[in-house]
Amino acid sequence: MTEGGPPTPDGSLTYRPRDPVDVGFATMGVKTIRHRAGVRWWTTVTPEGPAVVAFRRVGGCVRADGWGPGLDWAFTQFPALLGADDDPTDFRPEHPVVAALAGRFAGLRIGATGRWYEALATAAIGQRVVRADAGASRTRLSRHHGEPVPAGPEPTFPVPARILTLADHDLHRLGVERSRARVLRIAATYADRLEALHEVPASEADTWLRRLPGVGPWTSALTTSVAGGDADAVPVGDLHLPRTVSYALTGTEGDDDRMLEALAPFAGHRQRVVRMVKLAGPRRHRPVPFRYDISRI
Repeated sequence: MTEGGPPTPDGSLTYRPRDPVDVGFATMGVKTIRHRAGVRWWTTVTPEGPAVVAFRRVGGCVRADGWGPGLDWAFTQFPALLGADDDPTDFRPEHPVVAALAGRFAGLRIGATGRWYEALATAAIGQRVVRADAGASRTRLSRHHGEPVPAGPEPTFPVPARILTLADHDLHRLGVERSRARVLRIAATYADRLEALHEVPASEADTWLRRLPGVGPWTSALTTSVAGGDADAVPVGDLHLPRTVSYALTGTEGDDDRMLEALAPFAGHRQRVVRMVKLAGPRRHRPVPFRYDISRI
């Protein structure tokens, strides 16, 4: 182990993308990534076991160090995580606001983790709660029930078999009430079928996901965009996103229908535009929703 730092990596990788990559843009929404002191830590359970990848920009390259038995799989997936499989060449940001926003990012590629169970389960925890509370619950789940890893800020997200051993009161103590616990168990129950979604188009994956109890367009869109790199996914049903996107693109706040109307010219790239607006778009206000930590009751 290096003094004052993580242990010596099991492997290292220098990724040289063929096009510019904006690491934050590509990995936006991936709840199994933590950002600490300029380094992003991707902690995941691969088909070969747990893996941790610490990566950062170094000039025009991305330098990655990794640990764990699943490292070979994680390194193979790493270019896709940074958007190598995405193709934004036919994206035409002709809207003046979108064109201005596009110039603020080093790249507009959307990454894919390839881990569908983790994407759905972490999205389910975010249903109907503010981001801070969802993040706290995910962290508690990882620390109490995740797989240990040799480096990184926290263990993995719990594997499906572990989730299925947890009773309602166990999850309640971690800040996940019964309705979200139900969806979490659905994700764990169908984990094997979820991982097979990488073989089908995003539209088919969305249709299949929305047949699951408790999975609507919001949860499905977060899942397909994170796990599959779906560049057209729109999380309909979000509390604040419709107002934010509508205001950025039309100058007035609106509901889901107005947001979808404003995004219609960008069909095939709506998730790309949503990310641009969320990260750098104009806002009329920044709402501060009320936090209610159920783990305390």
